[in-house]
Amino acid sequence: LDLWNLQISTLTFPIFGPKQVTGLVGGSVTVKCFYPRTSVNRHSRKYWCKESTQHCSTIISSNGYVARGFEGRTSIIDYPENGLFTIEISNLVRRDMGPYKCGVGLNDKGLSFRVKLDVSAGTNI
Repeated sequence: LDLWNLQISTLTFPIFGPKQVTGLVGGSVTVKCFYPRTSVNRHSRKYWCKESTQHCSTIISSNGYVARGFEGRTSIIDYPENGLFTIEISNLVRRDMGPYKCGVGLNDKGLSFRVKLDVSAGTNI
């Protein structure tokens, strides 16, 4: 029975992506988040949110919302046939650094995966 439960949980692992992404100030990053290809997930809201001690604040979602300060430099594209969505953030600034989640459904209630974004100043050569 335990082996059966292990196999089921492995097959239905909710969402996954990179645990950490790093970009340079002024540069861009792309995050790929994979989700189970169920009919519910295909049609559910996809989102990228920034974690705080209280909750996860939406930065961008597939229903058209973009948070202030991220307009024109953040995009989200869903590929339901592949069970994948991508988030791109350009013109990175240091304050973009921190813990985020990519998810399906409602923030803090649906499926999500934690991603740490690092932004470095880079080095001059």
